[in-house]
Amino acid sequence: MAAHPVDLAGAVPSAAAHAALTFPGWRVRGFWRWQAWRLRKARAQEPSHGVALYDSVHTLDRLGYVDEFCRLHHDLMRPVQLPDPDTPAAFARRLARELCGHCTAALLATPEGGVGGYAWGRLGALDETLQHFRQVPALAHLGSEDWRVLERRANAHVGDAAVLAVGGIGLASRYRRGFTPLKQLLKPLLDLAQGQGVSRALWWVPRGSALESLSLGFGARRLLQTPYISVFLLADLRPLARVFSALPACGIADLLARVAPARPPQRQAPRLSVIGGKARRAEF
Repeated sequence: MAAHPVDLAGAVPSAAAHAALTFPGWRVRGFWRWQAWRLRKARAQEPSHGVALYDSVHTLDRLGYVDEFCRLHHDLMRPVQLPDPDTPAAFARRLARELCGHCTAALLATPEGGVGGYAWGRLGALDETLQHFRQVPALAHLGSEDWRVLERRANAHVGDAAVLAVGGIGLASRYRRGFTPLKQLLKPLLDLAQGQGVSRALWWVPRGSALESLSLGFGARRLLQTPYISVFLLADLRPLARVFSALPACGIADLLARVAPARPPQRQAPRLSVIGGKARRAEF
């Protein structure tokens, strides 16, 4: 659930990738509301100690994390076919804009002291959030009509309420197995919104990414779609905040797997076999 194109396929149950193809969005959202109600009396788990939280880019810079943060982001962006992706310099400027006010950045540290994962978000008005989105290089391909459509659709669900703008999520390859790292990064953003009484979240993801599948699996509405990106809105974060507070990562992954049937088996590619000195195609 984020702006950055990270391959999180190992962290997302295979069933979640086909949630939108099997259940309508209202049914997926109802599923999470039911789970939150079912867990209403469950004791909240202790806060995760797997990530460090920061509320300004100056703190990150003082601790020497900005360069590591930017390097991981740039490595994750490099293989993605997005127009005008963020350069390290543009990403650093973006962090300076978005990490202010009511915000948080969660960093997952590696044993070597580097950055193995990140997520950040900021609370603010919808118009301010969209203004920040307009300054993201990877969204520069959106035309004026795209922005008008996005603003109109977002206003219909948000109005004058504050929104959690999820800036980005990224994980190094070594942390993409299992749901635990993803939960550790997402939970602080949910806690930030819940603590300020904000129940709506807005974010964008690359088309066809695991983050797009995850967004649909959590019941988010797709507000805008282009050949490169999708923009999502979740109008009520409270059910997810309750589920993330009450269940371990494996429990959340199990619930995601129940939203949609399992991914169909992939057909194996034809294999060449040599018979009598000639290559023949063997079909399976």
